[in-house]
Amino acid sequence: MVEEDRARSVMQRLFLFWFPILVSAFYIVLLWAVVPDPMFPVIGTLLLSYFISPFGKEVLIPTAVIALLTLHGPNQAALDILLVTSTVVFVDVMCSLFLLWNLDLLKHIPRIGRLIARVEKFGRARMRKSRRRRRHSFIALTSYMALPFQGSGGIVSTIVGMVIGMRKRRVWLAVWIGSIAGSLTIALVSFYAGQILIDVFGSFVWYLIGILVMAGIAAYIIVSYIRYRRTKALASA
Repeated sequence: MVEEDRARSVMQRLFLFWFPILVSAFYIVLLWAVVPDPMFPVIGTLLLSYFISPFGKEVLIPTAVIALLTLHGPNQAALDILLVTSTVVFVDVMCSLFLLWNLDLLKHIPRIGRLIARVEKFGRARMRKSRRRRRHSFIALTSYMALPFQGSGGIVSTIVGMVIGMRKRRVWLAVWIGSIAGSLTIALVSFYAGQILIDVFGSFVWYLIGILVMAGIAAYIIVSYIRYRRTKALASA
């Protein structure tokens, strides 16, 4: 009986670990099979960049939308916005699901565990426990997820939701709603603003985007260094 329970527990853990990964792999294959060849590199780059890069949807969605606009103009607006939005939402909800099911395992991995601890500290600072905020935690987390600033993606939002004591289903639903609302809004604004930028700057629009991205990288490095020095100073004090 004990061995059966242990085997069942192991199988359940393997399912919880591998299911989000396999679904993500299937989604990538589906994109490759369905999305037209000229568009797939843009959507694939968006998916990969949103998952591994420090940039959030506030940078990557406008870049992807403008790339599609320069590729074939505004003739496929609905498809472009659907693909960009669904890709970002998919990354958010799959990362959230993986964390909800496997956060306890990830905490035991040395570097990842320390990173999660820092994110948990960030979450407590963002949404401190109080009766009023616990009562409105779902609305607060959904709004936080939808806002276009760094650290508002599915990974951080999920950890924030768990830190403040929300149920897993409510955390995942908040990530769904917030990601759809935020990503769709950014995609729509980017589509109309992108047409104006292309009309004004033409092919030079990519130089403008490059300058903005480099400025963003520089700002990110500077802010990270300042935070590191401040943390180190507080630790040595």
